[in-house]
Amino acid sequence: MTVASRRSRSFLLLSLFTLSACGDDAPPPAPVPAPTEKPLATLRGQLATEPGAELTGPVRLALAWYPGMLSEESGPVSKPLGIVTEDIAYSGGFPASYTFDVKSAPPAEALVQLGNGMHGKGAMGILLAYNDRDGNGALDTIPADGTPVDRVLGASLAWTRPPAFVVVYLDSAQPAGTGLTQGFNLVRLDDNHSSGVVPLTTPIPLSLHDDPLLDVFVCEAAWDDTSDQAPCGLLGEQPVEGVLTLGGELVVNGDSADVTLEVRRDGASVEAAQVTVGDEVATYDATLDRYTLHLENASALLGAGLVTVMAKQGDEAVARTVVVPSRFELLQPTAPMSYSPGETVHAAWTQSHGATDYEVSVVAGDEVLASGVTRERGLKLATEAYEGSAVVRVGVAVATEGFVVRRMREVPISFTPCDTVTDGSALTVEGEFIHSAGNTFTWESNEVRVEVKNDDVHVTDAKVMLSGFNVPYVQQVGAFHNVIIGMSTLLVDGSVELRVMRGNEVLCRTLKVPGDFNLTLHGEPERPTGSPLAVSWSKARDAVDYELLLGASGEFPLIRDSVRTNDLSYTFESVDIVGNAFLRFSAVAYPAHNDTLGRMDVKRLRTGGATFTGVTTAD
Repeated sequence: MTVASRRSRSFLLLSLFTLSACGDDAPPPAPVPAPTEKPLATLRGQLATEPGAELTGPVRLALAWYPGMLSEESGPVSKPLGIVTEDIAYSGGFPASYTFDVKSAPPAEALVQLGNGMHGKGAMGILLAYNDRDGNGALDTIPADGTPVDRVLGASLAWTRPPAFVVVYLDSAQPAGTGLTQGFNLVRLDDNHSSGVVPLTTPIPLSLHDDPLLDVFVCEAAWDDTSDQAPCGLLGEQPVEGVLTLGGELVVNGDSADVTLEVRRDGASVEAAQVTVGDEVATYDATLDRYTLHLENASALLGAGLVTVMAKQGDEAVARTVVVPSRFELLQPTAPMSYSPGETVHAAWTQSHGATDYEVSVVAGDEVLASGVTRERGLKLATEAYEGSAVVRVGVAVATEGFVVRRMREVPISFTPCDTVTDGSALTVEGEFIHSAGNTFTWESNEVRVEVKNDDVHVTDAKVMLSGFNVPYVQQVGAFHNVIIGMSTLLVDGSVELRVMRGNEVLCRTLKVPGDFNLTLHGEPERPTGSPLAVSWSKARDAVDYELLLGASGEFPLIRDSVRTNDLSYTFESVDIVGNAFLRFSAVAYPAHNDTLGRMDVKRLRTGGATFTGVTTAD
């Protein structure tokens, strides 16, 4: 079993680098063109050490270009032609975030003619983390008869744990169906059969190892991992002929599980093996060249937290017993949930015992809108602009040599533009939003109070959000109600979003607050009861009218008088309050689609007051 494990890693390595002796005569890496002042692309992500890895010295980053990996001609992959380094060193305190500026295109020698219906030339780049042992500020390649100078510690395209990432540079525009564009592209590889173009802003995780095999990325010579004389000072593994090998992936999603397995002998697929996963039998899929198994309810298989996978042919068998990360739950978002196109999605979850890294993504069909890796219990992802249904997916992975176990949780979401309602929906929302800027004595506040109706029938089972804040249904108020104190960032360009979600239906309103204004209460702070109270104000941008509510502190009814007006002044002629009177003054605006989505009042509030002495004007 140990030999099979070693061969499994060798096979995966060879699937990435099929190097042969004709690489010996390749020219040295070409000098990279002089950089431009502004980066053409910026890569970012996180550096993290693998458990048990011991690193000495600072970690640097380099981008190496491998032209043969895009060539339509079969044959060996050459050594890197063009290595770009950055004069930034990361030392200690891992995990650490990084950025890597790409300031020039790959050299001409690194570009190859593309096939399969693609246009022009291109090159594939791999981001490498390394220890600059000779201190020359560059990642040195290794001559065929030499030994490693620097030490490669990690790669964006690694055989230890998916997903992997590669940078693809193309000098020409490409067919729309490829998802690739002229210039720099980032491609995510989830496994041997799944890949896709993702935004250049997608975080690229780099796991740091102390594995000498990583130096293959800078070896100038051929190396097939089984040579009698391993070049570049790499430690080759002696070939073991005829050994049955087993590798693959187990993916647990909620209660279901999918298993995909490779069974090979001498590098060739074995189609007539007996393959079991626990007590279940996996069957061979000729299309995938894999053994597969789907279980809708995998609780019996996963109950102990260990799964034994076995392949048998004749009297020979190979087995793996793998650890399954413990079940975890998604805390945020919860269904139903809708966002504006391009809005940041915040995901949060409980701990999965046995896991260290969490892979988080927002996916719409085959398109990855955003993704990232973290060791925390939450992550915010800035998504690409998109309208329609999507899922938030959080996964944990445990990798052994040749086998990956993933446990995943996902929740459906949607991206819906605002000031719309789902086609065919009868949802409406009515009520008010009040913004108070606060002053020396009070905090800024934002209050929302709304009633949700479906076909004019009052409903309480909707989910209401105000720019990311939950608005619960409050029985005592008879409406969805919340007051958010002290959030000066809630308003964006003077607006908030009110979203109502019920089942698969979404209604969204943009609530734009009227502009600021000056409020003046005329007369003395103290005056006899029965005196008038005159008020004037400046015009508020976007206000349709103005609301004045006059009340007495500590008395019932609280509001004594109310008025709406389009003027810029108003006088309460005779105020019969004894004691402190307060004035709530609001500039009122009406959002778009009040006629179809429900009537909403959007208010900017200011307050004032006066004291009435109890002595009447007649006295």
